Amino acid sequence: DGEHCAFPLNDDIKKDTLFEYKLVFKKHYHKVIAKLRKYIKSNNVDVLINIESMLALYSVPACLGINIRNICWEHFNFDVDLGLKLRKISRQVAAFCCDDVITLTETDKNIWLKNARCRANITAISNPASFELSQPRQSVNSKIAISAGRLTYQKGFDFLLDAWALVIKQRQDWKLRIVGSGEDEAALKAQAEKLGLTNHIEWISHVSDMKEQYQLADLYVMSSRFEGLPMVLLEAISSGLPLVSFDCKTGPKEIIDSTCGWLAKDGDISSLAEKILTAFTVFDNDEEYAKYSQAAINKCRSEFAIEPIINLWMKLLNNEK
Repeated sequence: DGEHCAFPLNDDIKKDTLFEYKLVFKKHYHKVIAKLRKYIKSNNVDVLINIESMLALYSVPACLGINIRNICWEHFNFDVDLGLKLRKISRQVAAFCCDDVITLTETDKNIWLKNARCRANITAISNPASFELSQPRQSVNSKIAISAGRLTYQKGFDFLLDAWALVIKQRQDWKLRIVGSGEDEAALKAQAEKLGLTNHIEWISHVSDMKEQYQLADLYVMSSRFEGLPMVLLEAISSGLPLVSFDCKTGPKEIIDSTCGWLAKDGDISSLAEKILTAFTVFDNDEEYAKYSQAAINKCRSEFAIEPIINLWMKLLNNEK
């Protein structure tokens, strides 16, 4: 609700909620629009930012006839609808009716421009890394590869388990640590057991300090089927971790280059295993590992630091070119 937040906010930020009780928006469509419109008018709102394109279905009619700037901030990518046909419709509505659409990557921006009738300005602004930069590592510490996220279809942990089964045929000195919980947890653990990975994987369901988990690891591996801009990769490079990831849509190739990690063919389990093994071989040399860790820190500092990203948002909000 509007009174509670999972993270600290500046005292100048006012928190409100349209309804004091839980409401299924699609079942009360007109009610939500009316309430949002009333809020906009009574608070003299200048800019409305929709977090996720589905909300354009509510904000566009709510803003009709009102002098307000309506911005859609996409947090997936254009091709992902998560099984909701309305999400595809909402993106077309946002592209045609909103003033601006913000994507997380240049790749997704180009997909919007190609596949939607865009009257809105389409701008790519990435999310910043959420952790402070760590010091680069000088050598491999514990030979732990980490992967974190919801244990769901999107995150592709089933692919990762299959890849790890190939990895351990050549390197059993490294261990995989999976951090997260979700609807596929039981199925994934059964898969790991069937693949003979019980002694090669650590499962951690809940952690209070994710940054500590990155600090304890030596490599980050991501096997997602799709993303927007994966925060786990940003968190990992801010912690000085080299990366291996599928080249899925969208985000990994915007974060990973040859200096700080490896991209595997999208959805190709053998390619993922090959890149992980390549990383292990490179990291056998401490000097090489230190170069990759430093490059990860440099990448985060140069492209995903919060200050330049704030500046991009301010330019957008102030209509500066």
